[in-house]
Amino acid sequence: MLKKMATSAFLTVLAAMITLSAIPVLAQGVSRQDYAGLDKYLDQGRLSNSSFVGVRAAEFLTIPVGARGIGMGSAYSAVADDISSMWWNPAGLGFLERNEVMLTVVDYTLDLTYSYGAAAFPLADGRVVIGGFFGYLDIPDMEITTVSSPQGTGRTFNAYDFQMGASMAYNLSDRFVGGMNLKFVHQDVWGNIAGSAFAIDAGAIYHTELADRELKFAFSIQNLGTNITMDGPLLTTEVGPEDRGGNLPSPYHDFSTDAYAISRRSNREVKWVTHTYRLPTTVKLSLAYNLFTSEKANWLASAELWRPSYIPISYAAGTELTYNFDPFTSASVRMGWMIQTDEYNDESADDFGYEYLGDDPTYRGFSIGGGVQRMWYGKAISFNYAYRNKGRLTADNFFSVSFGF
Repeated sequence: MLKKMATSAFLTVLAAMITLSAIPVLAQGVSRQDYAGLDKYLDQGRLSNSSFVGVRAAEFLTIPVGARGIGMGSAYSAVADDISSMWWNPAGLGFLERNEVMLTVVDYTLDLTYSYGAAAFPLADGRVVIGGFFGYLDIPDMEITTVSSPQGTGRTFNAYDFQMGASMAYNLSDRFVGGMNLKFVHQDVWGNIAGSAFAIDAGAIYHTELADRELKFAFSIQNLGTNITMDGPLLTTEVGPEDRGGNLPSPYHDFSTDAYAISRRSNREVKWVTHTYRLPTTVKLSLAYNLFTSEKANWLASAELWRPSYIPISYAAGTELTYNFDPFTSASVRMGWMIQTDEYNDESADDFGYEYLGDDPTYRGFSIGGGVQRMWYGKAISFNYAYRNKGRLTADNFFSVSFGF
């Protein structure tokens, strides 16, 4: 009885949370949102049909984790069945059959490095899976520039972002699994200006069979949480007494003889107030199907629709071919493409007639990758690699190692 009540309560909370949060996000249009914070000024410096990238807090949360999913063009939310599910869709943790740990290192744009570690442990005969994760973005020293010193002031600053949290997945039936992440997000600039937020990821996967091959449907939402407002000692400054200016008498004269005098006082401390920034929330709908399955090989295809709050709708598709050399060794090759419609192409210009420079964005979102897995006495070690083209930006390289025991 208690078990049924716990299952019902978990399912009710998960369904209500996903429904209440997904409907407004899916309904939002990038060009028709009422924003809080910097991006509420729709007509100030924003070109028509352009996205809101750069005006979200903690955009490092959008850096994907797990080379397998990247290699499939980010169409992975329904496929997710390993520890990298923590990032893609926490419901996928429900498919874990053994304890698993993972480390991912991302060679990111502009010499940034993003590192992500996670661990997960099945409980109650695999019905429940719990885990934890930590992600850290290291931003190297950068030179400070100002309007008067555009080439640099000779000083530098650094920054870092991190997230940490806990995950849980629950097999509600032999066909349906749900999962959730609770996480703490922090950003720090210059060692003194920082902001934090709390967020959740949630998702569900329904899996069945079609023509004796596995078929999965998935829904997930990422980074739904509180806003971030930056604060810190460097935002505090000192101002002196008001200067009345002009030819008025000195403000420190006696009130009895000077009608324009103000009281003498010392300097005061004031604090700059920053805008409030939203997290980069995304809703995803996905489908995955095994096109071919045999004792030696498996061919998988997936498709996905992303509805971010900061760019227009994105589309992703991917495929994976796995070959089992023997009962202990397997290898996979992957390919995928994620189509984002938030950039100008090389044949278009902005509202002022300026064409955009840089590498040809034609292959932006294209990815390839592969991996190997080896079993030893019931334990598994996997290594995966993925390459992702980013058009005008330098490409990303993803390396993931996981160990199941």
